[in-house]
Amino acid sequence: MEIDFLLEEKKILSTQYIKLVYKKDFDKITIKKDHVKYTDLSCKEIFDKDIIIRVSFKNFKNDYVFNLSNILIKAKEIVLIGILNDPLGIYNQGYIDNFKLLTDKKERIKWYELNDKQKYYYLRGCGLLSGVRETIDNRESIITIDLSKVKTDLDVYYEIGKAFFTSYGYFGTEFHSFRDCLYNINELLRKQEFIPTLKIKGAKSFEKNFSDNILYSDFYEEFKKSGFAIVNN
Repeated sequence: MEIDFLLEEKKILSTQYIKLVYKKDFDKITIKKDHVKYTDLSCKEIFDKDIIIRVSFKNFKNDYVFNLSNILIKAKEIVLIGILNDPLGIYNQGYIDNFKLLTDKKERIKWYELNDKQKYYYLRGCGLLSGVRETIDNRESIITIDLSKVKTDLDVYYEIGKAFFTSYGYFGTEFHSFRDCLYNINELLRKQEFIPTLKIKGAKSFEKNFSDNILYSDFYEEFKKSGFAIVNN
């Protein structure tokens, strides 16, 4: 992940990570000095002007406008104060945290060691990186979805995405977005010579933990409506 601060396309700061702090009348960005890769904040022209904050990870790139009013340089961190034009709202920090997580882990995350917030933003981050897909990467005639360890809805959506796609498998974060993702691939599936069979590993565990959850019936009903044959293993 790269985060660059630009003034009229001139780079004035580059860092690996930022922490966003939202206040009532101003916003604050804190940057640890050991995360800074490059800095040139000496120019007075940067104050009260729109600074572009460009966050890049893989094919994801987004620009945020930050009107800088003050800089505090402390012993271990740099604090930028101003107003952030924030198109992703409260989601920004989550995306940044998880792109950093992917970077630090070299994209080899251990899903079941993540907390719920990390899981949510990871899946949303996959949505940013890959979008809602129209094709399935997995070309096998039988696709195995491993639900033996799932405890939360997010676990289920992760395992579906992992089974269907080779990377950044986004298949929603709640049942409405799950249906949207499934609907998006339906048209192409109908054109294929065959629709893969879904083999559900850990079906009994899935039923035990989710039988009272709308996702349980939704999971089977929606896949069957799309033409998938389902085998419980």
